[in-house]
Amino acid sequence: MATHVTEPLDQEERLASRWGLEPHVPIDLSPTRIFLFLFKVGLVYGAACWAWEYAQRSGLAAAIHQPVVAYLRSNSAGLPMNAGDLVDWWVGLGAGAFLTSAVLRSLPARLLWCCWGAWSIGMVSAGTPQDARTVAVGVATLAWAAVSVVALRGRG
Repeated sequence: MATHVTEPLDQEERLASRWGLEPHVPIDLSPTRIFLFLFKVGLVYGAACWAWEYAQRSGLAAAIHQPVVAYLRSNSAGLPMNAGDLVDWWVGLGAGAFLTSAVLRSLPARLLWCCWGAWSIGMVSAGTPQDARTVAVGVATLAWAAVSVVALRGRG
């Protein structure tokens, strides 16, 4: 019986055979593709700005933001960051996860978006007084679910 000896595949060939990709496939960076990408980013950003302005006018933002700030202030003792920096980090992480998830549709960004939403709803629950806790958690959950329609679109 004859044995067949092959040379080991290099890294690029292994990836190409594993994922069924053609090696050295050029990325299409035509002006049309770049314009469509930037247009998509602009639409998502514009919708997010409109939604944020509406949430501020209606009090929805305060109903979610104030309990989160209260939670972070009461539970950040002993950390090298102050509560204001933690709030900025929370807002920036959520905005970045939303935009990356909505525009690039990457799985890690979508997972981060889901974790951020669960973390936020937990902080709203812990930071809201007992009398309004159920309503605040419901409002936060519905707001996050509505925004997730855009952030998680294209999966099914």
